[in-house]
Amino acid sequence: MHGLLTDDMAVYREDKNGNPEYNYMYIDPLFDYLLSIGIKPFVELGFMPSALASGPQTIFWWRGNVTPPKDYDKWGALIRNLTAHFTERYGSEEVKTWYFEVWNEPNLSPGFWTGSREDYFKLYEYSAKAVKAVNPSYRVGGPATAGAAWEPELIDFCYKNNLPIDFISTHSYGATRFSG
Repeated sequence: MHGLLTDDMAVYREDKNGNPEYNYMYIDPLFDYLLSIGIKPFVELGFMPSALASGPQTIFWWRGNVTPPKDYDKWGALIRNLTAHFTERYGSEEVKTWYFEVWNEPNLSPGFWTGSREDYFKLYEYSAKAVKAVNPSYRVGGPATAGAAWEPELIDFCYKNNLPIDFISTHSYGATRFSG
């Protein structure tokens, strides 16, 4: 599911002093409903809330911001807060059955990501650490690329930097060529 962190979901904003404010009033009924009909959430961590975005570039009519965060620490805090909220609301035993996927198709640039591969790896690092800070048993992965791009590179990055990666994800299409 795309758009969990978009402005339409009202998850993140900053007060006049730049302090984060979190809001789950739209996420809660969505996840409550998914769970009520037996669907296990596959949590895609994206797109970038505009208050946290490094630029104005968006995709689709609903304006999913595709820029890296202007502050990776605030991004990590958002992901940690979101994960903690899920834990408080649904319990760790339930959330352990979910997957947290970092972003969507960052190799399709400039469409879904305006940053570099290294920027994505940094986003992955902050996201993975944030999820695991709440509960080391939670599953986090990526690179969520199109056409199996960046898989060996992400595995290598995680290995060299002692970062968790619980699953590899990619999106396969009937196409033979992808950028990245």
